[in-house]
Amino acid sequence: MAQLYPYYPLLAFLSAFGITYFSIPAIIRISLVKRLYDLPDSRKLHAHRISSLGGIAIFGGLLISFVFFSAHLINPTLNSVLVALFILFITGVKDDLYPLTPYKKVLGQVLAVAVVIFQGDVRLISLYGIFGVYDLPYLVSAGLSFVFFLGIINSFNFIDGINGLGSGMGLVFSLTFAYWFYYLDESLFLILALCISGSQLAFLRYNLVKAKIFMGDSGSLVLGFFAALLFIYFLQANQRSENALLLYVDSMVFALVVIILPVVDTIRVVFIRIFVMRRSPFRADRNHLHHALLDIGLEHWQATLWLVGANVLFIVLAWWLNAQLRAMYVLGLTFGLALLLSQVPFLIKQRQKKNGVYQPAHHRP
Repeated sequence: MAQLYPYYPLLAFLSAFGITYFSIPAIIRISLVKRLYDLPDSRKLHAHRISSLGGIAIFGGLLISFVFFSAHLINPTLNSVLVALFILFITGVKDDLYPLTPYKKVLGQVLAVAVVIFQGDVRLISLYGIFGVYDLPYLVSAGLSFVFFLGIINSFNFIDGINGLGSGMGLVFSLTFAYWFYYLDESLFLILALCISGSQLAFLRYNLVKAKIFMGDSGSLVLGFFAALLFIYFLQANQRSENALLLYVDSMVFALVVIILPVVDTIRVVFIRIFVMRRSPFRADRNHLHHALLDIGLEHWQATLWLVGANVLFIVLAWWLNAQLRAMYVLGLTFGLALLLSQVPFLIKQRQKKNGVYQPAHHRP
């Protein structure tokens, strides 16, 4: 078996893809027979009953593959990570079957994050010079890590509103981090990142065009957790490696840009809900960027490709700018540009309303 170890990352990717790909048809059939599906309503755009349990196939595919192909690698925090994952997965499945109140769902997230921070000691230990801040005191580190984990988990939960978007963004961050972990010789997290990307690629086959299944909260909560987890481990691996890809502050900025659109869209929406609409940030509405793209005439797959493509371009831009500007300028420029561009669909929508040609996506035949 030892001679196969160098091929384990590729085998893990193929295994996660295969398990997820061949599990989904069975989950779709069971969901329809047992009436475990998502019904259309005034806010949702699908016209038929569709299973929202795709997260089960994603979770099973990536977890089985990761545990099997990483068995020869040791990491003391893995038990805590697995416990946190199961808490989030169970919370998500419960919400997919019998919707939880926002506060109960957040409680499950808080419990999972507490396990991984306090027992697993997975946290942001430094800001690497951003805003002049380096090493963080333990309580500040734990508090900031709580906010970070919860923010990223919910950002992926929020963007999973149209076909293919959640898994498309998952594919972007997992493949990007996979390249970095390969370069930094971090086999364990290379395998994990490729398991995530394999499961997301398989799921896209059934979700991007004429969706047959949704990932639901059981998929999006887990996906957001992995995004935060890989973010933190990349920073730590880059810092201790002699082959560091970037200066430490640069690596922090670059890692933020990898998940820039989910973060920017979440900041926008939460700000609007709290300070403009004066209501709970967890109360669903149609102020997301992907909703605006649909409302101005794009199909689901078109909106998804635009957003995923834009996120990839921001990553390329940040990589190029890193050689031209200081890290803080790169951070300000990329996030400022993302916020500015996120307003374009809403301006187009206002113009359509003014010209009398606006027709919301959920009112179209």
